[in-house]
Amino acid sequence: MKARATLIGVIVLAVAGGWSLYALAPASEELEYTFATVEPGDIESVVVSSGTLRALNTVIVGSQLSGQIAELHADFNDTVEAGDLVARIDPRTFEARVQQNRADVTVALANIESRKAEQVRASATLGQARRELERRRALVERGYISASELDQDVTLVETSEAQVAIARAAITNAEANLEQRKATLAQAELDLERTNIRSPVSGTVINRQVEVGQTVAASFATPVLFEIGENLRRMQVEASVDEADIGRVREGMRCRFTVDSYPDRQFRGRIEQVRKAPEELQNVVTYKVIVDAANDDLALLPGMTANVEMILGSKSGVLKIPNAALRFAPRGVRTEEPASASAPGPLGPAGPGGGPGRPGGFRPGASGGGPPGGSPIAVIREQVDLTPAQSAALDAIEERQGAARREVFQGAGGDRALMRERMLSLRANLRRELASVLDADQLRAFDALQAGRAERRRATVWTLEDGEPTPIRVVTGLADEASTEVLQGLAEGDRIIVRATRRAG
Repeated sequence: MKARATLIGVIVLAVAGGWSLYALAPASEELEYTFATVEPGDIESVVVSSGTLRALNTVIVGSQLSGQIAELHADFNDTVEAGDLVARIDPRTFEARVQQNRADVTVALANIESRKAEQVRASATLGQARRELERRRALVERGYISASELDQDVTLVETSEAQVAIARAAITNAEANLEQRKATLAQAELDLERTNIRSPVSGTVINRQVEVGQTVAASFATPVLFEIGENLRRMQVEASVDEADIGRVREGMRCRFTVDSYPDRQFRGRIEQVRKAPEELQNVVTYKVIVDAANDDLALLPGMTANVEMILGSKSGVLKIPNAALRFAPRGVRTEEPASASAPGPLGPAGPGGGPGRPGGFRPGASGGGPPGGSPIAVIREQVDLTPAQSAALDAIEERQGAARREVFQGAGGDRALMRERMLSLRANLRRELASVLDADQLRAFDALQAGRAERRRATVWTLEDGEPTPIRVVTGLADEASTEVLQGLAEGDRIIVRATRRAG
């Protein structure tokens, strides 16, 4: 009886274990793919930033004098011309100083006249002493007077000559004193004129920081009275661009921006300057980009916050794919950052046998010609008209560059960082050599071609063939938030995978 109970228990445990294994076993799964079709459309690549509107030139009007503001002749939003009176400091103290210095000048002039009269008297005394000396000498020769009396007359003449010299020096001193008094008077008159605060430029008063009766002190720093925007019909946006995007921003690029005051209105501008001075805040590095914009109707005001879109490029009617297709990869496939179009990608270089899944890496009938790239000099030969002399010079440059590249690869010893540093140096040197061969128009054309090449990137997308995901190597161009341009590798109507989900069977 006991053995029978044991047997029944074992059977129950076996049944329960089998049921558990069945219940916990994973259900059969199938992958369900979502596809996108390659189709033509428009793409616009932008860098988004924000900034503050400023006048093209804002002039701060201050005071060089300390004193009390007696009059104001300009207010907020007033239009002023260069030289217009905008404020006046109480001039009474400075007028009194001018009057005092004018009196000092008059005294100095009178002192000169007095010194000149002293000189005339000393000269007259000298003349009389000389005549008396001549008469005394005649009397001494006749024996009428002694030699000692003659010595007294000689001393008198010498003393009179000294008095004349003293009078002349006194005149010189008085004249110098007059010049000092005149300089002091000129400074006092200048200070009196400076009590009239005038606008240095023509423009609009955008800020006033003083009131009548307020005392300004110019002892240590120039007090700010007004801020004048020189020309508010043209404005500039000081936008902060992240260091990750600044390499794609160029002077002359078109921009558009909005301000909160006019959310439905779009303003246009152009990048005037990319400042190279970095600004770091909480370990975030940004660069100032100056955007010049028209403001003919004066709708834009200084200080407004602008939401800026810098247009890196725009194209119409190009083949494009969803960005999700570039992010998709089957499970277990390692994805890598796409390489430059002119450098080998993660799946090998384009060309015969370069891409897995399809011979040559690019699909037959796909958009574009052969693989992108080619050396910069090859691009110049294909796209720029050269003279025979320029062509010969490029041959020599190409030969030197080839030798230099071989030295880089041989000398780097597998050190990728060192190789990259040396290759960057080679590219900079190539640009300098090309600048000595090409004229200005050819060089600009070359820079435009290089900028276009920099937009190209290699990537991998996936399609479904015989029920299995198959990779396709593509070359992409411009990209926006939703789509990316396809330059090579796909044709209109191709279906590519954008997502895979597991469906329980």
